[in-house]
Order: sequence, then C-alpha cells, then structure tokens
Amino acid sequence: MTLSVSALAELLGQRNYYVRGHLSRLHAVVHVPDDDDDGEPGLRTLHASFGDYLISRAPTNIRISESFGHETLARGRLSRMSWNDLCFNVSRSQSSYEKNRPSGMGNHLAPSLVYACLHWAHHISASPDPSMFDSVIEQVFLPKFLFRLEVLSVLDKVGSASGLLRLARSMVSATHQLYQDF
Repeated sequence: MTLSVSALAELLGQRNYYVRGHLSRLHAVVHVPDDDDDGEPGLRTLHASFGDYLISRAPTNIRISESFGHETLARGRLSRMSWNDLCFNVSRSQSSYEKNRPSGMGNHLAPSLVYACLHWAHHISASPDPSMFDSVIEQVFLPKFLFRLEVLSVLDKVGSASGLLRLARSMVSATHQLYQDF
C-alpha cells in the first residue's frame, strides 16, 4: 500500500504543504505525485536501497536513526487511531447482522486510518523501547479496540488481528493490562 501526501501528513501530524515541500527536494529518489490526495501511484522511493542508505550509509549529518523513524511512525499511527472517524459502526453497516460486502465497503475509510490499523504493531516492535508505548496503548488503543477490529473486518484482514496482538504482546510491558484483558 502506497500512501498519498495527505495520508502521510496525517500520520506525521503535519500539513500537506510541509510534507510535500520536504519530499519534493528528494525528487531524484522519491516519487511525489502531483496530487496530495489519495490515488495511485502514491509516494514511493525510486531506488530500492534508498531506505538502507538513509539509515546506514548516508553522511552523518543526514543519516536517520531507524529507531527514531519507527518510534515517530508508531506514535503517528496510535495517534491516528484516536481520531473520531475510528468509531462505532466505522463500516457504516446497515445492520450488525449484515455480512461485510465483498468489495467497496471500506472505500470511505481514510487511507491513513487503514494504514494505521494495519501497521501500528510493526513500528512499535521496531522501536528501541517498545514499553514506552504502554500508556499510549492504554489511552488510545484499548478504548477503540473493537472499532479497529471492525476496520480489519471490512478490509477482509481480521485474520491479521491475532498476529498483530501477538507481536504487540512480545514488545510491550509484560504486566500491561491489555494482555490481562484479552
């Protein structure tokens, strides 16, 4: 899944013009679409090794710590899941007895919300101290846990929920209430 400028800006808590301005300066190695809104193709690197270069081979003045990037993205995803659009009946289903339609039901979901719901645990697991997210998970993730499952269900990815929880369990504090609740 590629992200639009708008979706990345939402995940980073920045304005579109700020993200576009910085990414545009990297035009030789990052494709930045003309439109900020969602559509294909989205943001993508033009060189497969660009991420590795930024983390390990770039000059120290422009090198990015991999842990800093994952920590920033993890906080952005958890923050994104706190927005009001992750709510009861996020799928806009007419009835709780109605099955999810095979396609198109999740088209109204913001790409940044979809991305946050699918990838939050991966970025937490890559952070240097995953237990630093214990309080954020308690404040943001737990109250909206079932809504997040509904998003995964609409996307036909509910099977990934248990894997994401197992991954999260291996990272956050062993005494965290999340795992006693589940």
